[in-house]
This record gives sequence, C-alpha cells and structure tokens, in this order.
Amino acid sequence: MKSFTIATTTTIILAIGAMARNCTPGLNYCGSTLLDIGHYQSQIDQAIADAGVPEVDNGRESLFHCIGGDNGVIKYLGDCPNGCHDAGAGNSDYCVGQE
Repeated sequence: MKSFTIATTTTIILAIGAMARNCTPGLNYCGSTLLDIGHYQSQIDQAIADAGVPEVDNGRESLFHCIGGDNGVIKYLGDCPNGCHDAGAGNSDYCVGQE
C-alpha cells in the first residue's frame, strides 16, 4: 500500500509539472517566451494571421500582449527586428532598442 501511495504521488507531481502555464494578463511576451511557458504555437500563428502580417521565424521574435482567460489569449503587437528581450517573471518583455 505504501509503494502505491508513493507511485500515485509521484505521478501527480509529474503531471502537474508537465501542464502548460498561461500568460499573465496585462503583460507583453516575446513569442519565444510564450513557447517556453506553454503550447502557444497555434495561438501565435492565429494572432499573427489576425493581424494580417506575414509570419517570420514562427513568431519567436515577435511581441504579444496577454489578454488572458482560460486559454491565455494573446494579441500580436509587432515584430522585433533587433530581437525580443525576456524581462523575467512578472515583467513585460520588450523589443530590443525600444525599452
């Protein structure tokens, strides 16, 4: 019984760690940051398509605004020609040269 409890607890911990996170409403995110925190590629593709601009590098060097909600809805803000900077947890990312 004890080994069953340990195995179940381990499985739950691993499952929680594998779950994707959502963006924080109100913050801006580089596409690369969104991809690091969750499965955002389809949302990145859709946000860029909705903006009517061509997609470059799968949106990794583009900037997005987190609207939020259960699925972490995002809005395309623009490309970052000089790169996109991850400003760390709790801070908005930004385009290099536009800080």
